[in-house]
Amino acid sequence: MKSPYGEELEMYRDVLRNFYRKEVEPNLLEFEKNQTVGRETWRKAGAAGLLGVCIPEEYGGPGDKGLAIVIGAEELGYSPAGATIGAFLGTDICTLFLVNHGTEEQKRKWFPTILSGETIQCMGMTEPDTGSDAFAAKTTAVRDGDHYVINGTKHFISNAAKATMAYVIARTDPTVHGSRGLSIIIVPTDTPGVTQSRMKTMGYAAGDTGELHFDNVRVPVSNLVGEEGKAARTFHDIMALDRLQICARALGSAKLTLETTAEYVRNRKIFRQRVVDFQNTQFKLAEAEVDIDVSQAYFNTLVERYKAGEFTDRDGSRCKLWFSDMECRVVDSLLQLWGGMGWMDETPISRIYTAARLQKIHVGPNEMHKHLLGRAYLEG
Repeated sequence: MKSPYGEELEMYRDVLRNFYRKEVEPNLLEFEKNQTVGRETWRKAGAAGLLGVCIPEEYGGPGDKGLAIVIGAEELGYSPAGATIGAFLGTDICTLFLVNHGTEEQKRKWFPTILSGETIQCMGMTEPDTGSDAFAAKTTAVRDGDHYVINGTKHFISNAAKATMAYVIARTDPTVHGSRGLSIIIVPTDTPGVTQSRMKTMGYAAGDTGELHFDNVRVPVSNLVGEEGKAARTFHDIMALDRLQICARALGSAKLTLETTAEYVRNRKIFRQRVVDFQNTQFKLAEAEVDIDVSQAYFNTLVERYKAGEFTDRDGSRCKLWFSDMECRVVDSLLQLWGGMGWMDETPISRIYTAARLQKIHVGPNEMHKHLLGRAYLEG
């Protein structure tokens, strides 16, 4: 099936795949032991040109329009490391906040260190009391002269335990509710009053998932990204790409699962014959291949729609729902062919299984997307 990305991005895929095989996969045990991806690995990613991929050329970046982030997510899903290291380079999507809405001062300050891997970004959005209703945020940013004073807590944040800079959604106008009155503010994590902590998760043993707590944190008003009170509009610009990259990661993970399972059942023998020779095994492999092929065709269409500027919110909900379900369906079905080894942490399939379950939850749980799609359908 023809690639929807084009020759240049397929070359970028090769660079990504080689990076994971050379710099990440051999170090998984160390990363897992330390519960984090080493800072030096981030610097190597920067040196390889894998960070800041959307930064315009005039600032030293490649100037990609977003699809490099999507193909990066697919390769992260396809790598056996993906189920251990979490979002990793995926948080590079946050750079688009600055690309699309940053001031010249912000771009000059942050782009060089994002490109080098010295700056690790994260997005402080979800709160303990609000869950998926991100625009019900209670974290406040009160104006005090030329500064904002921020108080509140954000959690379930990819790379929060290691990030050096966070984009924090905070309420700058307490007199209004919902998305109105919310702003996005840059907070360096070494600012006094910021506390970073790691959250232990079912999957992503070295994923650096964490929490950020803000106790009278003072940052300059110049750290505001976009317009004050317009966080929803600023965030919406990257929402489509975020959902598309989730789909890409799910597709890459499903492909990895099928390939590794096919190899395992070819070599595993039980009752004096190979597991692959049982009819049930062949049925399960065939079902997974069809699921993946259909998903690939759908995905290619979505990429073309994104390139043409035709990717809608409904497209985002549809594909997030389909691909997360597809990944879990494929992984759950094929894990059964591993028998007891599928339960062992030493085998990639067990980690893929636990990591895949997150796909139905983050970037809006699937039930939320069903609700949005159902309502949109009924409204015509």
